[in-house]
Amino acid sequence: MKTKPPDALKNFWLMLTEVPGWPDAPAWARLKRALPVLVPCAGMLFFAVWYFAIHAPRVRIETEAALPLIALEDEIAMLQLATSEQQVAELNERAASASRQLLDSPAEAAAFLKGLKKEAADRGFDATLISSEVSADSAPEGALVSFIPVRGKLVVGPGNTEPFVNLLALLDRFASAGKRIDLMRLAVRADDQKWQAIEVNFRLVCPVVHEKTP
Repeated sequence: MKTKPPDALKNFWLMLTEVPGWPDAPAWARLKRALPVLVPCAGMLFFAVWYFAIHAPRVRIETEAALPLIALEDEIAMLQLATSEQQVAELNERAASASRQLLDSPAEAAAFLKGLKKEAADRGFDATLISSEVSADSAPEGALVSFIPVRGKLVVGPGNTEPFVNLLALLDRFASAGKRIDLMRLAVRADDQKWQAIEVNFRLVCPVVHEKTP
């Protein structure tokens, strides 16, 4: 006949708490006898509850939160293995060169256009250059640069006897001004082989400056 669970537990308790030479020992004596076993078991039970109920879930949450950083670190390591130091140096030089071609901010456009007007005057043109205001909100989301539209008018001065040659020289000077200038439109108004005015539209480039940018 199978032993009932209560009887089995009772027998196990009696065996665990048996006091040699004292078969009918009271409960306090039996409990004192069992303490060397019960205390470590209680400690292990407490540790198991703390580990599975508190520590393990916290570690799992922290690990899941760090997964994007781990993936980014792995990607950086792969890029470092796939790219040589020479290529990195070349990319840095190209980035620095492109950065030098940008205006520092839209506020720099006025001073830059003033220099272009002087270049035009030196080649016999009276220049009027007007830039449009650009805000960070006008740039597409995620854009790193913004464009400053400029519309201008060049009037041939009285001493400019070769406007075509001087215009080409002025455009070459614009191209070598050290800043990026995108020519969008160029129109020449002439009457009876006499140049009346030259209309020009171009744009300058500067980094996107947000209101929260320090």
